[in-house]
Amino acid sequence: MTHSLDAALAPLHAYLRAISDLSERYKAIREAEDAFENLKRTQLQEVAQGLRADGKKWKEVAEIMGGVSYQRAFQYGRGE
Repeated sequence: MTHSLDAALAPLHAYLRAISDLSERYKAIREAEDAFENLKRTQLQEVAQGLRADGKKWKEVAEIMGGVSYQRAFQYGRGE
């Protein structure tokens, strides 16, 4: 099964484009940006904690998470 982020984001895209007042659209875009940052932080934390729960060391977690430092992987695990 292919996961399409474009398809998942299509409703948000349509919602934002439907806001005709451009200053209001800008505010909504910023709200969406904040919401995405919270989503990203939560997802990275879940991945880091899940990999640790699977017995991976922080160095291995870091490699799996794109080659970040093991310190950064640990921070992800703490939700930072």
